[in-house]
Amino acid sequence: MDILYSGTESATWLDGPAELLGRQLGRIADTPVGAVLHGTPVGHPLHPALVTVPIGAWTAAVAFDALRQPEAARRLIGLGLLATPPTALAGWVDWVHTDTVQRRVGLIHAVVNGTGAALMALSYRRRRRGPTPGAVTLSAAGAALIGLGGLLGGHLAYSLGANVHPAEVPNAPAYDPVLAGSPDGTA
Repeated sequence: MDILYSGTESATWLDGPAELLGRQLGRIADTPVGAVLHGTPVGHPLHPALVTVPIGAWTAAVAFDALRQPEAARRLIGLGLLATPPTALAGWVDWVHTDTVQRRVGLIHAVVNGTGAALMALSYRRRRRGPTPGAVTLSAAGAALIGLGGLLGGHLAYSLGANVHPAEVPNAPAYDPVLAGSPDGTA
């Protein structure tokens, strides 16, 4: 995974497009709608909560395909597609509030997830005529890309700290991963 993470973090060729896109999306982010999409009313970004709907629906769809339940799979793919626009918009608004390296990773995250969602849309369309092996393959490939996009999203939040604001807890001890792994917490 290190090659994936370091490769996206060092993709300087994305800086120009990111700057342009950031200016455009900043116009949305600086509006009341942008504040809602960013999660300001609830005190934290909405995107991490919203992603659970398409990811869960599409993961379940692949499982239902494996169980030979094509109608359930089709409906779940549709649910994921309905949840995608607000989820993506919230992600883009969050992306505006990131630094240069986070923006690079975020752009690749968005392209990978967008491609996965497009494959899901193609699968959904093909399923209108009934389940086909091609439709099942498209949804499996889409789910795989969404999983890869999720890895990048997790890297953004947990490794790069994108839009993470540690809570201020008075007198709280600092987290130490070495101590956290010891039986008594003292290493």
